[in-house]
Amino acid sequence: MSHLALYRKYRSQTFEDLVGQEHIVKTLQSALEAGRIAHAYLFTGPRGTGKTSTARLLAKALNCQTGPTAKPCNECAMCLAVMSGQGGDVIELDAASESGVEDVRNHIVEGSRYAPMEARYKVYIIDEVHDLSTKAFDALLKTIEEPPPHVIFILATTEYSKVPTTIRSRCQKYEFHRGSVRDLVGRLEYVCEQESIQAEKAAIVAIARMADGGFRDALTLLEQAMIRSDQNITVAGVVDQLGFVDDEQVDKMLIAAVEGDVGTVILVADEAVRRGKDPRGILESILYRLSELTYAAYEVDVSEGADPERRAANHAVAVRIGRERLVSFRALIAEAHKEIRQASLPRLWLEVSLLRLIDAAPIAQVVPERKVQAEPSRQTKAVVDTAPQTNQQEPARSAKPAARQKPALPANADAVALRPIWAEAVNRIRTRYKAAGAMLDATDIVGKDGEVIVVGITSKFQYDRIQQKDELREVIRVHFAEAAGDPSCQMRFELMGDQASPEEPSSVQSPVEGEALARLVEDVFQVKPE
Repeated sequence: MSHLALYRKYRSQTFEDLVGQEHIVKTLQSALEAGRIAHAYLFTGPRGTGKTSTARLLAKALNCQTGPTAKPCNECAMCLAVMSGQGGDVIELDAASESGVEDVRNHIVEGSRYAPMEARYKVYIIDEVHDLSTKAFDALLKTIEEPPPHVIFILATTEYSKVPTTIRSRCQKYEFHRGSVRDLVGRLEYVCEQESIQAEKAAIVAIARMADGGFRDALTLLEQAMIRSDQNITVAGVVDQLGFVDDEQVDKMLIAAVEGDVGTVILVADEAVRRGKDPRGILESILYRLSELTYAAYEVDVSEGADPERRAANHAVAVRIGRERLVSFRALIAEAHKEIRQASLPRLWLEVSLLRLIDAAPIAQVVPERKVQAEPSRQTKAVVDTAPQTNQQEPARSAKPAARQKPALPANADAVALRPIWAEAVNRIRTRYKAAGAMLDATDIVGKDGEVIVVGITSKFQYDRIQQKDELREVIRVHFAEAAGDPSCQMRFELMGDQASPEEPSSVQSPVEGEALARLVEDVFQVKPE
């Protein structure tokens, strides 16, 4: 006897078996019990969610010898004929292969004129109806609008928008939902029990998540795992059979990206490729893992069925990476996954994509306890200030913008003492975050404006990049504060040289000069200006 695929063997045979579509089951059963039977139904939703199975259930309920009934008996001749696919009065058409106008005319328009041979209703089930040609829809329209009383149409589609409005308006629409992880896990566990298969809970959850809400996809993946596992399904086996990379290796790459460890990122990816993993599958593995870690970071529980230990472990990894990095990483990997299809050298493109994570890691630096203050509205394009607002009233400004001022202190006064501290801070940043360190090549301390350290930037590109990233400015400030030994110090960045606009107003306050400045520098930074 030939093998029967699991998704066919465990196809829903009663409305109660239809998992995850309770809203549709309730509506259809109520209509059947009340005798309110429509002449045309339109089932729409993602693949593998039960549209065709529900169409057969409805055909069975309409033609059951005890019906029309909300609970077909599954024992009478008509129920058995529909279940076996041999009912002459229940006609199934695949619009993907029979999409022409002649197919519609011969099978539907002409056939609907004749009464059913045995059943109560002649039921036409048209799968993937959106694939019908324009002429075929035109030929079908009149029959669907005014069908004979013994004919019922059930149309199924995964692309509702492609079905003409004229057809939609003549059908009762039922929208099928993706199954939740909990629903899929329950169904998979039931099938494993019926097939006498042992499976790890984590493996079942992994299959349910990878099925993306499709019951048929979940059963297909389970069947693949059963063939490979030899009666014992494990997480490692599931991951390997799908061509994915296990979570431990993905976490190693993500943590290495956060720490700026290029070598580890490349080596782990190269090892996966050498073990036969497809570069696109590696990116998919990272996407799945980032999705799971994002849920953990924001404490969103969509992985029903996962054990508490795994949730705790995911949360620990998510905290280590940081919420902002996770969101940034997801965007980068999603874009890379879309573009790798056209890449002529997928392995090299994979490396480029992973290196982008390292560039993004310092930008998404999690800010310490101190919250970054919003920039003042009076700030101009060429001034980026991390100093917090005060309650003091600002002096009145003239309507005409003041000419841009140079930093309040000359380089040979204050900057000389601050430059060693700045150099140490830049070295620390380069050690931890190579990409952020590279952004500081064209920078230097130019002085001190009151309580604010002024950093000059001669590169317009680098200035704009630092101006746009609050987190990057905070990373720089925190490292400078550590080098200076003063966690409360503030910092401002200014575009220097010919690229700075001379007409932009300055936010520089009245400078502290002379002995007062020397005392202030010594008090704040514990160094004496030369």
